[in-house]
Amino acid sequence: MLQVAAAQLPPETDIVKLKTRLYDQYRVEDPLVNWNGMKFVRISVQGYNTQRDADQFLEAMSNLL
Repeated sequence: MLQVAAAQLPPETDIVKLKTRLYDQYRVEDPLVNWNGMKFVRISVQGYNTQRDADQFLEAMSNLL
């Protein structure tokens, strides 16, 4: 099972604003980074995460991007 992955975000994404909205609206904390001129979200699944956590993250990203 894959535990950590990175997904590239659209170039126009304001990662500071996205990170703030992820937490304020969904209580999701996730690293968003600029690397080599590209923007990424790091996805990490741990033993304590539930399917609901994953669904909430996917819903949040879908709504905010």
